[in-house]
Amino acid sequence: MGKINRRKKKVRQIRWIAILTLLVFCMLLWESGPIKKNSTVQSIKLLGRFSATPAPKKKDASKRKEKKLKIRVLLKTTGFASLFHKDISLVSDQKYTVTIDGEETGYDGGKKVVFRSSDRQWKGKKIVINPSSGKRLQMLSIKRQDRCPKYRGRIELRWKKSGFLVYNILSLEEYLYAVVPSELSTSSEMEALKAQAVCARSYAYNQMKSHRYDKYHGDVDDSEAFQVYNNVPEDRRSREAVKSTSGMVLTKDGKVVQTYYYSTSWGCTADGRDVWNTDSDISYLRGKLQVIEDSQKNMGKKEEDLSGEDAFLSFLRRPGCETYDSEASWYRWNVSIGQDSLSVRIDNLLSACYSQNPYLVLTQTKSGKYVKKPLKPMGTVRKIRAEHRADSGLVTEAVIVGSKNVVKIVTQHNIRKVFAPLYEKITYNDGESHTTMSMLPSAAFCVGTVTEGGEVSFLFTGGGLGHGAGLSQCGAARMAKLGKGYQEILQHYFAGTELMDMIDI
Repeated sequence: MGKINRRKKKVRQIRWIAILTLLVFCMLLWESGPIKKNSTVQSIKLLGRFSATPAPKKKDASKRKEKKLKIRVLLKTTGFASLFHKDISLVSDQKYTVTIDGEETGYDGGKKVVFRSSDRQWKGKKIVINPSSGKRLQMLSIKRQDRCPKYRGRIELRWKKSGFLVYNILSLEEYLYAVVPSELSTSSEMEALKAQAVCARSYAYNQMKSHRYDKYHGDVDDSEAFQVYNNVPEDRRSREAVKSTSGMVLTKDGKVVQTYYYSTSWGCTADGRDVWNTDSDISYLRGKLQVIEDSQKNMGKKEEDLSGEDAFLSFLRRPGCETYDSEASWYRWNVSIGQDSLSVRIDNLLSACYSQNPYLVLTQTKSGKYVKKPLKPMGTVRKIRAEHRADSGLVTEAVIVGSKNVVKIVTQHNIRKVFAPLYEKITYNDGESHTTMSMLPSAAFCVGTVTEGGEVSFLFTGGGLGHGAGLSQCGAARMAKLGKGYQEILQHYFAGTELMDMIDI
């Protein structure tokens, strides 16, 4: 009998659950109004009510993720000289608020606020400045190309002994609005701007994941140490380039690749391995000639070994070989550095590189080997030679022969730093000159000795501007002019990669 009673009780419970379910269903029907017979649309609406979180459309999900993905940009002082600001002054056209440790104060548009780092009351306090919705804050204490830049998002200040750290926190997509024009002129073709937007987004995404700036609680800064931000203000075309590629990044095997880019190639791009001195190849950063295949002037080949001195010099001087970069100012250049001038500054330049990594500035021993050891004075620089040149023509090792010492410099970056034309004029492709550069335009050069009037000089003849791996901005602009789409441009410079939406990463 006990088992029968328990069974009856269970049946009654099931009936009550069924009745309650039916009642709920009827209430839903009542709320939704009369149902027409065979109404498929109405049935779908009713079914949707039972799903608390219906699957969003991909586009909507992407938008939600973009809104959440914020980037923390450290703003440098005028001229990108330092991260630490002595004084901060800012304003907004419309009302804005300043919140200090949770206490909010409102300011009318046009009312300036000032913070001085000499005032230690700011120590340990969180200072947040928010503009009105959709408005911007203008930093009066920072100059970018003779203007005081305006920033989307909010500004945060952190007091340090050396000065304020200034953060601009905004969405990744809005950040890109002011990266694209700062890196590539918006007078360029739209397809080139789109390619730049994808590169900049992919680069920023990887920087945010790398936590490289954790020391300062930021993701990137606004200088060329990362990618230049708001040196040139956003405009309609930069916004269009970002919006039309919204959320798109460049990937390989489902991971976002390192989308390096630079100004101008010398008619050939370099392997990533040669540029960054890595032990293994970077499959999507392969050096190749940039010859325009359908050009009537084309006298180049699809592949060419430029590792020999004569071969590379011949390539630099080759007439009628039209490449994607050959119309750019920095496609070819030369600069003469006096022996005396170089000898005076060479020790300091070598020491700076040695302090960064002593294994990349090696001293020759009596046996002829190059080893890591404390640097000694070079004396008079007598000779410079390319010790190793990659297939692309890039010099990755250079030897300096001095009257007192012989040193080998490793990596294109160090080579460009040591042979920087700090005081000399560079003559480039269109015959104009540029002065005072902190680095040689590129490491794709040949060097010879010239004696004139009893004075000895080293003549550097080279091509390109930048490290040479990845996308050439001038090359991309030319490709777009020739009718190439941004997807084709990206495939050209990053072979074997795939465009993906960040939502799918």
